[in-house]
Amino acid sequence: MTEVRRTAAASAPLWERDEEVAALAEAVDTLCADRSSSGSLLVLRGEAGLGKTALLAETRRIAEQRGCTVWSARGGETLRSVPFNVVRQLLQPALVSMLPEEAREYLGEWYDIAGPALGIAEPGDGHVDPRSVCDGLVAAVSRLARRDWPLVLLIDDAHWADQETLHWLSAFAERLTDLSVLVVVARRPGEVSGVAARHLEAVAAAADR
Repeated sequence: MTEVRRTAAASAPLWERDEEVAALAEAVDTLCADRSSSGSLLVLRGEAGLGKTALLAETRRIAEQRGCTVWSARGGETLRSVPFNVVRQLLQPALVSMLPEEAREYLGEWYDIAGPALGIAEPGDGHVDPRSVCDGLVAAVSRLARRDWPLVLLIDDAHWADQETLHWLSAFAERLTDLSVLVVVARRPGEVSGVAARHLEAVAAAADR
């Protein structure tokens, strides 16, 4: 797993990003080579205007060329308070392709816990522990990743993602050694504080391992 940092002050088109593109292409090739291989996480970290979004687009191009399934989402500064907004975006292609009864069967015991967070089930009457919801989302994405292998997940502007999504992302990053999926996250340094910052730090730490 890798964290790719860029600190140059000028805008950097892809032709100046050979090292990053090579790392992304290698990660895609590794994913496609063996269904039983460990997953990987790459973090593209840099200030605005340094080409992070262009690198994500190039990752999509490479992955789709290799026959991968690609799902993507983007954080939004005005939507940070909307729980699970980014993870819902990310899983939308899978969710819209499922009939309600299919989703219930596929998610099994996690349906009533993760379903409301994903917008595919009505919330229950009782209080649901946030940790349980996070665990349910990890399980749901893990099952979908196995179904749709080789799967690439792209998250842009992660510094603007909602706190619930960042909690899921940090937990999911811990599962990648047991799950063949590629996750690429683009973010600016700074921008967040408190619990959200701790979740992003955990994601960066997982990428460094």
